[in-house]
Amino acid sequence: MNHDEEEEASQKLFEEVFRAASDGILVASPDGTIRFANPRSLEMFGFPNADLVGSSIDVLIPARHRARHRGHLSEYVRNPVARPMNAGLALSARRSDGSEFPAEISLSPAQLDDGPVVVAIVRDVTEAAKLRAFGAGTVQAAENERRRIAQELHDDTAQRLAAVKLALKRVTQLDPAEITGLCDDLRQEIGAVAQDVSRIARGLMPPELERIGVVESVRIWLNSRVGSEGPAVDLMAEPVDPFLDLEQRLILYRIVQEAVSNVVRHASASTLKVRIRGVGGVVETIVEDDGVGFDPVTRTGRIDGLGLMGMRERAVMVGALVSIGSRPGEGTRVRVVMEKRPENGKDENDGVHSEGSTRR
Repeated sequence: MNHDEEEEASQKLFEEVFRAASDGILVASPDGTIRFANPRSLEMFGFPNADLVGSSIDVLIPARHRARHRGHLSEYVRNPVARPMNAGLALSARRSDGSEFPAEISLSPAQLDDGPVVVAIVRDVTEAAKLRAFGAGTVQAAENERRRIAQELHDDTAQRLAAVKLALKRVTQLDPAEITGLCDDLRQEIGAVAQDVSRIARGLMPPELERIGVVESVRIWLNSRVGSEGPAVDLMAEPVDPFLDLEQRLILYRIVQEAVSNVVRHASASTLKVRIRGVGGVVETIVEDDGVGFDPVTRTGRIDGLGLMGMRERAVMVGALVSIGSRPGEGTRVRVVMEKRPENGKDENDGVHSEGSTRR
C-alpha cells in the first residue's frame, strides 16, 4: 500500500469511527462555529445537520451559561490542552426544543489544513444522574426509616417496658390478691408490646413471605393498603413460590407495593388489576390501572420518578426485568418478569399448578 492509499484508508477509518461513535462528537473553530457534527450528536441535541453545522456552539448551551462559556472558550483557545471527561465540572447542555440534560464533555485541540479546531466529545449522563439521585434518595430513605423505628422504640416500646419494670418492683410490697391482678395487667401490657415489636419487624421483612407465600402476602397487603376509599382491586394470582427463592419473593413483593402505592397516591384510578402467574420457571406480574397515566420518559427524570427507578433497581438485583407503559389519560401498566434462578436447586417444572385463579 502506497502513501496515498494509506491516507485514503486512514480517512475512511476516521469517517467510520466518526459516524459510529456512541458519544456525540463536535468539531468547532476557535470562534465557536460548529464545523462538523457526528450522527450521535445530532440525535442527542435534536438538530438536523444543516441547522447545526455552521451555527455557533452557543445554541447547545443554556442561555444562562452562554456568557461564561464564551469566556471559557477564549481561555481554552489561548491555552489548548486536552481536558478529559469527569474533570470535576457539572455541565448542562441544551437540546433544540430548549430542554436540558446533564452532560460530560471532553475537549481536545486539533489541527486541520485550514487552521486549529477544538474537538468536543459529549456524553449524555442523564441515566447516571438518575442513578446518583436514586442512590441519594435510597440512603435518605434508609436514614428516615431508621429514625422512624428508633422513634417508635423510644417513644412507645421503651416507655411501656419501663412502666412494666416499675410495676414489677411493687410486687414485694403487695399482698397475694393484688399480685394476681398486677400480673394480669402485666401480661396484657407485655403482649401489647410484643405486638408492636412484631409490627415494626413486619415492616422490615414480612414474615408472611415464608409462612404463606408471596401471593397471600400481597393479598393481605392490598387489603390493608388500598382500603374502601381506593380503587376497586381485581387480584388474579397463582401460587408462584416454587419458582422463586426468598430474595426474589421479597423483591417481587416490594415492587408490587411500590406500583400499587403509586396508583393509590397519583393515579386517581377507579380500577386496579394485579396479575401474578408462573409458567415454565418464569413469573410474570402485572399491575395495571385505569387512572390518569403519565409520560414515563419525563417522569423518571424527576424526583417523583424515583419510585419508578426504584422498581427497576430492585429488579436488577435478582435479574428481573421491569417495563412501564403509560400515557397521559390512558392509565399505567407495570410488568415484571422474573426467572427461576438455578441455585434454587429445583426442576423448572416443579410447582406447575392447575389451581384456578384467586380473586379479591
